[in-house]
Amino acid sequence: MIGLDTTACIDYLNGRKTVKNLLEQQDEMVCITVITIYEVNIGLQRTKRKISETRYKELSGKWLEFISGMEILSLNPKEAMKAAEIYDVLESNGTLIDDNDVLIASIFLANDILKIITRNTNHFRHISTLDVIEYTV
Repeated sequence: MIGLDTTACIDYLNGRKTVKNLLEQQDEMVCITVITIYEVNIGLQRTKRKISETRYKELSGKWLEFISGMEILSLNPKEAMKAAEIYDVLESNGTLIDDNDVLIASIFLANDILKIITRNTNHFRHISTLDVIEYTV
């Protein structure tokens, strides 16, 4: 199984062909975390407030369809303890990243998902146990 970062989900929703093609090339199932659900829905709410209700409904429908067949991984004690380990390593190396990215990585790693598709390589490359699959838009 391969994990999708929030950037990949947002780029997919925005119709970026590079991420869509990359997803189609994968032999493994993809999954996301509840943290990504949270982050994408912040963007959707912002779209409703700043752009339009119509665009919000369009993207929300596309989002729900996109994730309907995916496994969605939660943050539980095992994942939270892994996040603390990752945070400690990053802090000791002087390479702290966003808390949400620590949580996303820890959820994947605690569930033996060792690969992540992201455009946000600046953060995830600091986590040595995670294989980062990068794409550009």
